[in-house]
Amino acid sequence: MRAVNKYLIPFLLIPALAFGKGNHKLDTTPELESDVWTIQIEENYYHTTNAYDSNGKALPINSNYINANIGYTFDYGLVAQVATYNCPLSGGGAQNFECDTYINLTKTINLRDNINLIIGTQNGTVFNSPAQWHHLDFGVLSYTPIQGIEMHGGSYFVNSYLATLPVDVIGYTGGFVAKFKPKLSLEADYFDGHNNLSGAQLNFFYKSYYVGVIIPETGSGNQYAGVVGVRFSLGRN
Repeated sequence: MRAVNKYLIPFLLIPALAFGKGNHKLDTTPELESDVWTIQIEENYYHTTNAYDSNGKALPINSNYINANIGYTFDYGLVAQVATYNCPLSGGGAQNFECDTYINLTKTINLRDNINLIIGTQNGTVFNSPAQWHHLDFGVLSYTPIQGIEMHGGSYFVNSYLATLPVDVIGYTGGFVAKFKPKLSLEADYFDGHNNLSGAQLNFFYKSYYVGVIIPETGSGNQYAGVVGVRFSLGRN
């Protein structure tokens, strides 16, 4: 399900139009092979027009953010990951939180040959603003109807600080992974609601490279963004 490459490949920049804030990131389809390190580096580009911060100051028109995470898959389907999201390379202000860092834990439980239960939690904070503990839990069922196709759906809980709402939020999530050829695949995830997670991300992979788009949920206040990145795994030969 993951592209495997032992070399970090430079990533490029692609544009998109946008009008609000960027939505938070969460991976609900972890690496399943044990004793594997997974590294992912992603750049997001936001083009923001007529947007202002809480003090009425105009935000930069173009903003570039870098996201990086490293994870390890233990035996019994347990994945531990350290991730830092939305560190500005240029511009800024297109995200509710910048340089927020988390520890992510995910557990995959095999129920049948083609059905898995995936549960996970994400905890951390933002280091360049007043400390607010961010907490998120999710649980999804993953179903593989045919080889190369995986679908998943379930629910998530996010606390008010991470949701950027006055209340905690419970919502639903869904997505799929489709492998067309060994080197080509498509991944998509969607989170409903009107909070900092709401929206979808669609990525098209060739080997370890990928390009995609972040699509905001209507009324969420999030925005469109261009995505480009690389994801690769290091493990047993």
